[in-house]
Parts: sequence; structure tokens; C-alpha cells
Amino acid sequence: MNAPDPATLAGIMGLMCEAIALRGAGQPGAALAALDQALLLDAGFLPVHMQRAALLLERADLAGAAAAYEACLDLVPDYDEARVAHRAVLLQWIDALEARRVQQDLSRTDRLVLLARLHYRLDQPQQALAAIEAACPLPRLDQQTLYADILLRLNRHEQALDCYPPDAEEGETRALIAFNRADILRRMGRIEAAQAGYEEALRCYPDFPQAQVGRAHMLLTRGDYVQGWRAHEVRFQIPELARRAMVSPSARWQPGEALGGKHVLLWSEQGQGDCLQFVRYLPLVAQQAARVTLCAPAGLLAVVAPSFPQVRCVAHVDEAGAHDCHASLLSLPLLLERPHPRQAPSPPYLLADPARVQDWQRRLCEGAGAASPVRLPRIGLAWAGRQYATPHPSRDVPLADLLPLFDLPVELVSLQREIPLADQALHQTLAARLTTLPLADWGDTAALACALDLIISVDTAVVHLAGALGLPCFLPQRLEGEWRWGREGEQSVWYPSVKLFRQQERGQWGSVVDEIIAACRARFADWA
Repeated sequence: MNAPDPATLAGIMGLMCEAIALRGAGQPGAALAALDQALLLDAGFLPVHMQRAALLLERADLAGAAAAYEACLDLVPDYDEARVAHRAVLLQWIDALEARRVQQDLSRTDRLVLLARLHYRLDQPQQALAAIEAACPLPRLDQQTLYADILLRLNRHEQALDCYPPDAEEGETRALIAFNRADILRRMGRIEAAQAGYEEALRCYPDFPQAQVGRAHMLLTRGDYVQGWRAHEVRFQIPELARRAMVSPSARWQPGEALGGKHVLLWSEQGQGDCLQFVRYLPLVAQQAARVTLCAPAGLLAVVAPSFPQVRCVAHVDEAGAHDCHASLLSLPLLLERPHPRQAPSPPYLLADPARVQDWQRRLCEGAGAASPVRLPRIGLAWAGRQYATPHPSRDVPLADLLPLFDLPVELVSLQREIPLADQALHQTLAARLTTLPLADWGDTAALACALDLIISVDTAVVHLAGALGLPCFLPQRLEGEWRWGREGEQSVWYPSVKLFRQQERGQWGSVVDEIIAACRARFADWA
């Protein structure tokens, strides 16, 4: 969200040009030094990282090139060029390790663990498991953690718990083990046990922000919003989140601070779904402050900006102008002293462009043509979240598991922006049954959603959009869930129009899909 000032930008560009000249003159070391200087000016300047990655790859420094591409993806998770290049480097690195061509002094165990780590990063869990098991026994905690992560990816949670020694020493090591075990218990849906694990980690090592945030999520899951939101503020001490925080010259808005006469800058902290969920608080801030500016992902502004005319919306912090204080959207329940979701503005709080809605209705009618004498119910379908950065495969429903939906007398419309690799072949065979339309931005998606009769979406931004628009939506919810959906019941405290269908057995979607089909038949029983 931040761009360098003109003087800094000129310095960076000069160093990048110098690096290109040095590289052409056969001085790659000096070229790297110039690029490192550029990063000292602005560590978040994407083209420098890309140029470094290409130069390191040219020098056969696969580890360095992979790290440089990862730095790019940390800045822009959906940057396709970096994603493709990063995957190619990891595959090349695996080939070099297997052929013993890597110039590293690695023991057999370290080589196998590195192979496992690379396969895991490529989402090849079976190959990763074979490599890590060949390296056992594993003496180090980071190796045991990798083993557990691989088993979790394969839905073998009970075995993952056994990866950690039960007799670790007190202090930081014991805290890390308690935290890792608590995270596994959370994924198993064992909320009380997970919270106890996070608290054990904090007893062993109080200065452990990841454990504090884990505990906060368990409090929120259990509906203890007062303690949960207060504890959640420590997330800014986690390095990964701190790096992604907005850089602002103003002070952070503090609890109890009066906003009268002030210009407040609010910013979207994490995913697009989080932004869609928490923009509901914007009118409350606007009632207190003289001016409010929201800095959010550019693609969301097409639906967010028209919905809140009292708020100025920008995509980059440098567009916000001078402001008196700033805050993340996720801090607003605490800052506004409205911890419970029912104290927040209720949906619908987003609006779709009526002209776009009419256009989608027309296009859907034209697409149906004379295939049916009566209009069938239209159901929008989103079965997977993002396929970049840190994907969550347990959240996604394999498209094959949703095939029974295609036997319903309905028109299915895709709301899926990115097709998972594992679903692409099946997706092509369903082209005649699954209407796919080009979506330019979230304004388009919102308008299309309003032209449908029902949405079925996994826990991704689409379900937040539907809920924020007040549209009927069915959410197939994985066993582990997430704090915002609670742990029981079919109603969402955040979105009254969203109905949850909770998984009863980890990794198994059959009964969930059966329940959704029954609910669809009941919903459209009188359709004419």
C-alpha cells in the first residue's frame, strides 16, 4: 500500500540501472551489492526483488533465488510472474538435490529434510512425506514441525500430534511445542484443548505473540468478544503481520481516543474477506470523525466506495493525504467499544450497482436461451479460496465432491475466479453445465451475485460478499472452522442470510453436500 517518495524512487531506479550495467559487464557480485543498496532505501520495492531473483538464478544460487521470489510473493501474493518463477526454481532445486549437484555441505538427514521442505512448498505432500520419513529420527524442533505440517496436509492430525516430544525442557522450546500442539488441536475442532495449549505456551514463554493471538482466536470462537478483541491487538507484534502493516506518519488510534475534528485513516489488514466483513463499521467511525479515508485493495473499491459515500476510498496510502491517526479495520470492534457482532451495523451494508445487476440478469437470460421453457433457479458456486500465498486446502471442497449439485434442476453459475489445479480437468468437462462469466472486479461479482437466487460458497471472500449484501448463502464449513463462524449452530452471528452446513468428520464433505442438496430442494420446491 506504500509507494516511495520521488527522491527515494530516483535513488532506487539509479541503483537498478547500475546493477543492469554491472551485470552486463560480467560483475554479478557488484550488481547484487547495488540491488542490496536499493533495498536499504525501500525493502518493499517489488522490481528490485525480481531483479535480484533473476541475477541469483543466473549465478545458480537456487536458495537465494527462491528467497528473492518469496520476498516478492510476500509483498504481492497473487503476482503470477513471481509465482511461476518461484515454482520453477523449487523444481530445479529438487532436481539438483536428487542428482547431488547442489554445492552444499549437507548431511544425509539435512538433504532429505530439505527435499521434504521443497516438496511441501510445492504442495506435493506424498513426496514430502517419503523424504521426511527417510530422514527419521528427527533431532530438531524445526524438522519435527515440518513432519507435523506434512501430516496435517494429508489429514493425519493425530499422527501430527505425536511428532513432538512429550518431555521438552521448560522455556521457549516447551512453549513452541505447546503452541504447535495447540494449533493442531484447533484444526481438530478441539477448542477448549487448543485454548489450554496456547495458555500453556504463554506460561512457559509469556512474550509469545503467536500464542497470544491463538488464544484470542479461541476466545472469539467461544463468543468471548470482550477479552478476544483485546487480546487480538497483540497480532501487530508478529513479524509477518508487522511487515504487512500500513506505514503511516500518524499515530495509531488508541482505545478511548476522541475523534472529533480528526481525519482518520482506516486500512485493510489481511484478506479481502476480512475487509468485506469489517467495513460495516465505517459509518460508526464517520459519525465521530471529521473525515474518514479507507485504504483497501483496488479490486474491492468498486463495491465498497459506492456503498459508503461518506468515506473516501483509496488503494494506496500515499493517496490518503495528511491524517491525524490510523487503525486497522479489524481493530474497530475494540476501538468503537462494540465487541459483540450484534452491536455492529447489520447487513446489508454493501450495495451492488443496479445497472450492473440488470446487465447480468439480461446476460444470464440470453445465455439460458431456449434451453428450458421456464427460468430455473440460479445458484452461484465458489468452491475454493485463493490458490496463492498461504492456501487453505481444508477449506476448499474438491469440485468432484460437488458433482451431486449438478443433478439439481437449477442453473449453476461459477463465482470462482481461480480454478484449483486439481479441479481444472473436471472443470473443463462441466463447461456446458456450469455457466462461467468474465468478472472484472468485485463490483461485477456483487452485481452478478444479486442476479442469482442462492449462493453456495466455501469460507472465502465470496461468502463475506454475499453476507454483506444480505443475499441467501449456504456455507459448507470445515470441521476446524474459523473464529468468526463460532463452533455450533447453522446461523452466523455476523451474517443473518448465511446458513452454515458444518462438517462432522474431518476431510469428509459427502454428508455436507447431501444436506445442502436437501436444503436446495426445499428452498426451490415451489419454484415455477
